[in-house]
This record gives sequence, C-alpha cells and structure tokens, in this order.
Amino acid sequence: MDRRTLCAKGLVERLDVGRPLAPVIVTASTFEFESQAEVDRYFETGEGYVYSRYGNPTVRQAERLLAQLEGAEDAACFGSGMAAITTIFLTLARSGERVAAQRELYGGSVDFLSRVLPELGIEVLWLGREEIGGLEPSRIAGCRVLYLETPVNPTLRIVDLRRASSAAREAGAIVAVDGTFATPILQRPLELGVDLVVHSATKFLGGHSDLIGGAVSGSSELIEKIALRRRSLGGTMDPFTAFLLYRGMRTLAVRMEAHCRGALEVARYLAGHEKVEEVCYPGLEGHPDRALAESQMEGSGGMVSFTVPDGERGASRVHDRLRLFVKAGSLGGVESLVSIPAKMSHRYLDRQTRETAGVPDGMIRLSVGLETPGALIADLEQALRQEPVRRTGS
Repeated sequence: MDRRTLCAKGLVERLDVGRPLAPVIVTASTFEFESQAEVDRYFETGEGYVYSRYGNPTVRQAERLLAQLEGAEDAACFGSGMAAITTIFLTLARSGERVAAQRELYGGSVDFLSRVLPELGIEVLWLGREEIGGLEPSRIAGCRVLYLETPVNPTLRIVDLRRASSAAREAGAIVAVDGTFATPILQRPLELGVDLVVHSATKFLGGHSDLIGGAVSGSSELIEKIALRRRSLGGTMDPFTAFLLYRGMRTLAVRMEAHCRGALEVARYLAGHEKVEEVCYPGLEGHPDRALAESQMEGSGGMVSFTVPDGERGASRVHDRLRLFVKAGSLGGVESLVSIPAKMSHRYLDRQTRETAGVPDGMIRLSVGLETPGALIADLEQALRQEPVRRTGS
C-alpha cells in the first residue's frame, strides 16, 4: 500500500473496549456499511447510524439519559438552547398559522418570537403570566403551540403548568415549556400535562460552564418530528459536547441540592437587608407563587434576583463591587455568577417590554454556585455596604 493511500485509509483497529463506565466519544462524521442492503435497512428502519448530523452514538447516550430524567419517551439534543427552541416552532407551526407564548420569557426567545416568526408568516399571540394562570381554551383557539417558561427568567415567578396544559389540550395546542431554571431534578413538566420540555443544556444540565447545548424531551412521536427537522436545519449537538453533557447530568441531582441550599440562604439574607428593595426567590415565605411552586416543584432552584435603589446606577455599583461572584452571563455552573438582566440577558428589549415583564433597571440576577453560602453572603454584604438606605414604601 502506498504512503498516500495509507495516510488516507489509516490503521483502523476493531477493538473490544470492554464495558466503559463513561460514554465512548465517537467523533466519526460518517459510518461504514457492509453492503447496499445494510444501507437500505438503515433508511427503512432508522436503526443504526449513517452520518453524525442525523445521529451519533455519543449524542444518543446523552439523549437517553435526559429522557429518563424527564420521564419522557425520548429526547433530542441540539447545538444550543436557541437551536432547540427555534426547531420546536419550525417543526410545529407553518406560515399562516398562530402560536401563543408567555410574554415573560428569556430575551433570546422573545427576540425569535417577536421578530423572526412574524417574518415567516407565523402570528404570535402574547399572554401575560397572570392570564395563563386562569387560561381559557377559547383564548388560544387555533394556536398550534403554547410556549411557556417556569420559573421565569429573571423574575423567578411560577406558571401554573397543570392549568395551562389542561386549557391547551382542550384547545388542541401543543404545550412546550422552558424548564432550564428547574431541571428535571426539581420539576417534571411532562407529569403535569406538558407535551415538550426544552432546556438550555449549557446551564444546570451541563453544570460546569464548558459547553453550549440544548435539548427537547417528550413523546416519541413529537421528538421524531423535531429530530427530523433538526436534521434539515443542522442544529445537531457534537459528540464531545454530548460527552460533557452526559458527565454533567451524572452529578445533576447532588449539584441541584447544593444550589438550592445556597440560594435559599442567600435569598433569606437579602430579604432582611435594609439596602435591598425586593428579592425574587420561590422558596421565600413572601414570594407570591410559593404555594404554586411547592405544588409543582421539589425545590426552589439556584437562581436569586433582587432589586436595589437608584435603578441602573445602583445595580451597576453593587455589581462592580462583587468579588467572589463572577461577572458573566449564563448561569447554572459550579461557580456563582452575577449579571444585570437589563444590561445582559434582556439588553436588547426596549424599556417598556422589560418593565412589562417585571425586569426593572435596578434588578441584579445571581446564579448561586457551590461555594460556601457564608462566603457569598460576605461578598454581598461588602458590595451593599456603601449603598444608600432606601426601601420601597419607606
């Protein structure tokens, strides 16, 4: 064999790798067949692998684990959370049809729904969170999808999934919910009547701020349709990311326990601070949705938002003084992060839209990591110490 041919062909050994505890990272872009008959069987049955944009063994292991965690029949992984969200809509709705969406959503979701879908001829019916709590089927008649988010980013309000799912079912709409903040450890929307659960796997599922990914879980019928559209749109997750996601999900339960404990301590500290106007955390006694959260969640999560006086200037001063909290976007990692939603996740929404969604200029969002809660509280104390004392209503 000449050297050029040897370089091109390589020396592929068929090794018995035993029974590894971690997924084997299959980086192959394409897969070998023994015959045309085997190729035909693949396209007739869908069993096996042909090309990694269509499906990949490492990605498949992550999908199967997530489906088990969600109590779903199947799951599909994507190259980002937005790829997952957009593929849901581009699978289930067509030009001339309508979808309904909660008004209080992650900024990227709002941008896609308000800007991109109308350009494609898909009408969006916007619903306030409070309206969804008493949703009547007639309100969403003719809508193909009802899209929700709970807990809501960054206000930490809770949406009644049972009520919304019941109304949507009667109206003939498919319910999809962004459950990124809760994860399947704290909330399993499929058990509450939801059809599809979407996650930014970048966040708590991965858990280490080292991957970008998304995922959708649901019935085999719906996931098959979404995965087929994913093949056309090209938003497939890559194998190494799937390996990292699988590894992250193996510690998800213990991480969420720690996130919840730390966030509750931080929220209680902030709620008693004279220089904080409002604290948003479902686990606090004064939270308006605490009873609802307890009825559909098994913990309050690792996210805390709070508002300080003097709007954007006050939030910026506190933000900039923090030392242990890392000043960065995203959330759900082992390290604690801080951001100002009006200047980060919701930056490109106009002021009226932000205020309608309950996101004031003075709001600060914390992703509480795995550090000692006392150390995080000490960092907040030194950052707040120089702020003026002025509470709402005083």
